[in-house]
Amino acid sequence: MRLSLAGIAVGPLLLFGCSATHEDSAGTSSVAVESIHTDLDGGSCRREIDKEDPNDTPYLVCPGVASYALIVRDVDSGRKSIDVIDPSGQVLPLDYDEVVTRHMSNLEGKAEWRVVTRAGKPVPIALIVRVQAREDDDNPEKITQSYLAVAKLTSNQTCVTDRIPEARQSETEVRRAADSAQARQCAPPQPNIIIKGVVIR
Repeated sequence: MRLSLAGIAVGPLLLFGCSATHEDSAGTSSVAVESIHTDLDGGSCRREIDKEDPNDTPYLVCPGVASYALIVRDVDSGRKSIDVIDPSGQVLPLDYDEVVTRHMSNLEGKAEWRVVTRAGKPVPIALIVRVQAREDDDNPEKITQSYLAVAKLTSNQTCVTDRIPEARQSETEVRRAADSAQARQCAPPQPNIIIKGVVIR
């Protein structure tokens, strides 16, 4: 999927005063890292229809940071994920349904971008999104776990590196993981769900 970003109204960005330092790609110096939060729903996002889908499935295109944007979409019944649109228009799936949870899930709150400034311009280096999982197949409406999905954003690879149970680490620790994500490998797929010896997904 390749999308035009024309017409995306960039809503107000929420800049928070949480900052840290991040080593550059050469590992020789540190730069300040800040958080910018953007909406995953609401008036700043634009509703589109997937013309390649015979079911005309809708999705949201939401403004991000520094010419990035996010696609919030259903990937299967009861599951949501995000695709990152980079400044060139390339669509980069994060595949939350494979690497965060294979159960039903939704996205909650805002996207948190970890951003450095280079040559006077903001450059996103990582993305944090809260994924609420419903992992009790007998009670599919119950949210059983919230994961913080950390994705690295680089010029040659964008993917989830960490799925962090929200209750197990502080915000500072999660941001620290995001700030070092560019040096880590992409997260492996989660195990398939098996019920009574049958692989469901």
